[in-house]
Formats: sequence, C-alpha cells, structure tokens
Amino acid sequence: MTPSLAPCAGSAFLGALSAAPALVEALTGLQAFRGFAGTSVLILVGVATDTARKFKAELAMQKYGDIDRLYDN
Repeated sequence: MTPSLAPCAGSAFLGALSAAPALVEALTGLQAFRGFAGTSVLILVGVATDTARKFKAELAMQKYGDIDRLYDN
C-alpha cells in the first residue's frame, strides 16, 4: 500500500467501524448496541492504539537504559 493510500484505507476502516453498531442494530433488531455507538468504538480504538504505542516506546527505551550508565561516570 502506498503512503498516500494508507490514510484513505484507515479512514474507510474507521468509518466502517463507527457505522458497525448501527448496522448490526438495523439488521438484527437488537437494542443492545444502543449505548455502544460509533463514537465510543472510535474512542476505544484510539485509546488502544495509544496504549500500544506507549508500550512499544517503553520497550525501546529499555534498550537504551544501559547506555545512560556509561555516561554517569
């Protein structure tokens, strides 16, 4: 996927994700998804993405912890 298509694909995925609860409710008639709107799904995806990014950054910083000890002397 080219860099210019990646944001478009991501936007399409997030748009489909935000419409999914309404679509499931319309197809099945279940009211269970009423409080779980598309905005809530987008917030959950954003929080999960941010948490994963912070976790990867912490793992990367552990590699550089030993380098700091070299310059303390």
